[in-house]
Amino acid sequence: MSKKHKDISTYFVSNKRPRSDVSENNSEISTAPHFYNTNNNNSSEIIDNEAISVTVSSLSASQNHGITIDILTHEDDIGLYVSNNTAKNDFPLLNRLLTKPWIPPPNYIFPKTEENEKKDQGNDKDEFLNDNNINPGNFKSLVLFTAEAGDQALQKHLNHHQKNATYLSWQTQNELINICARLIKNKLLNELITTQKFYAIIADETSDLSGTEQLSISIRFVSDENDILIKEIFLGFEALSDTTAVGIAKAIATFIQTSDLKIEKIRGQGYDGANVVAGKLGGVQKLIKDIVPRANYFHCSNHSLDLVLAEACTLQLIKMFFGVIKSVINFINASPNRKRILAKAIESTNNETKRRHFVKLCETRWVDKQTSIIVFKQVFFDVIIALDYLAENGDSETSGLVRSYGKALTDIDFVIPLIIVNRVFCITNPYAEQFQKPTCDLLKCFQSIEQALTYLAQLIYDDNELNELYNELTKFVELHEIDNCLSRTTSRRYEFVKNYFTDVYRTFINTTIEELGRRFNEHQKIAMHISNLIPSYFVNTQFSNVLPLFHCYKDDLLSDDPNIHKAEFDRWKFSILQMKENERPSTIIETLKIMQPIKSFYPNIYILLQIYALIPVSVAGAERSFSVLKLIKTKLRNRIGDERCNDKI
Repeated sequence: MSKKHKDISTYFVSNKRPRSDVSENNSEISTAPHFYNTNNNNSSEIIDNEAISVTVSSLSASQNHGITIDILTHEDDIGLYVSNNTAKNDFPLLNRLLTKPWIPPPNYIFPKTEENEKKDQGNDKDEFLNDNNINPGNFKSLVLFTAEAGDQALQKHLNHHQKNATYLSWQTQNELINICARLIKNKLLNELITTQKFYAIIADETSDLSGTEQLSISIRFVSDENDILIKEIFLGFEALSDTTAVGIAKAIATFIQTSDLKIEKIRGQGYDGANVVAGKLGGVQKLIKDIVPRANYFHCSNHSLDLVLAEACTLQLIKMFFGVIKSVINFINASPNRKRILAKAIESTNNETKRRHFVKLCETRWVDKQTSIIVFKQVFFDVIIALDYLAENGDSETSGLVRSYGKALTDIDFVIPLIIVNRVFCITNPYAEQFQKPTCDLLKCFQSIEQALTYLAQLIYDDNELNELYNELTKFVELHEIDNCLSRTTSRRYEFVKNYFTDVYRTFINTTIEELGRRFNEHQKIAMHISNLIPSYFVNTQFSNVLPLFHCYKDDLLSDDPNIHKAEFDRWKFSILQMKENERPSTIIETLKIMQPIKSFYPNIYILLQIYALIPVSVAGAERSFSVLKLIKTKLRNRIGDERCNDKI
């Protein structure tokens, strides 16, 4: 055993084979050393080595001039137990052994040395077999380890292979990675392909480190194999050479077909609001819809909410507020020493928040932006302390910059937006996070927006809410010893601070409410249609209210006869009225769950609810794949091929 593997003294094997009987006329040659179980539970447990043996019959050898070998099943590595002398010239047997590899159990952990905790490529040359100073990578190390552990058929192959048939090259490794990727992909899509379910596509575009435009493609469908689940499955990236609407639409259609999915089964499209994908005349969604008329497009709810908040923050005072916060956060985060000082300030003041650092103020991802503002308010006092320390102990340039930041933070024109924006963001942030979950459906999305609108309206028209927030401002100003005087420009328009606060408060919240209503108007229309089939809402619903739904998807239903649809609707309504009011489901998923055992009675309604459940609420799943892409395609490996990149993801 080489020096590289001398610390690996055990190897896991299956002990399913029964022990052979030993008699006086039989001689037993055991090729099984002491093996140790290397699973997660107990790495020192000894496997029964007596259960693994190869028996050579002397009588059989004398009569047949040969050796009888009891071949194991495909679950064991046969080559591990067969003597090198036994299979010395038996090439058919060798080939048979090599085609029946050992399959490790799910909890098996392959041993690794510290040298092998590196990238999997290693050295491409085969001379590593005789050079202990070259790191071959994980794949070749495992091959060596298997051979040295006793797989003599593999050892013979490594020692006597032809130069053009090592099966250890980078091409073979890529092929193995590709096979694994295809097996995983087929397993994920098995239900969708075999049952020919409807699905929705989710796509978003990003640029990788090599400057290549990558299109992330995912699908969303309703699984009802065991339980009702909404699944979002990432399919892969498609490199775009043409970033026009036509080029992107062709890339999506080609990718769907190569994944063995039928494009005519698409019933939803989810993209961001970019013109190239959302255009009603020549966008990607229109081109896909020309092929599949019922593949309706839905604007990402997270992007819609981002646009709502972005529009509300166009007020000049709010824009200045965000500019100051961004500058302070960037200033602190630019230096490890400043971050350490802030963390110490938070600890010294016994701040109850678990945060020790700022959340980066991202310009485009408003979920992070909302979290950033909420955290900034929580550690406001600690920021002031850290800035005071830096002003006294920093160099001349840092001190001057810190004093200007401190003055801006302790101005009433900064504190008023901080209190108001923080209050609104505390309301909207949970909804933004909920929209990112795959289990969120369109009805749940609309219910969340309705709740947010109701609460924001209450903030405007309820004087108690206004007074409560103003009292919070007053306490905040007193606690941090902030001058409660209006600037000269502001004092020309407002006599008192409360008047100024009330105007900013109502303007900001009014704009938020108006934008929420406008941006989510399309979601509202669709949700109203869906709610007519949800038990909690449709007690007073008539068949005429749901007739457009049956008509729109009549080609997807088991029957296009309106009379059958009406009879099914009446049965469904009657069964719901027998339920207690507090037991009636209020979401699409809950409704599908109670329908699943009896779906044969309401097949058309069941199909309609499945179609509406797969409507993509957000493209967050596609955006999450961007983070994985950055882990695979790094600065040092930015020339990795598109196929290999997809396989590794």
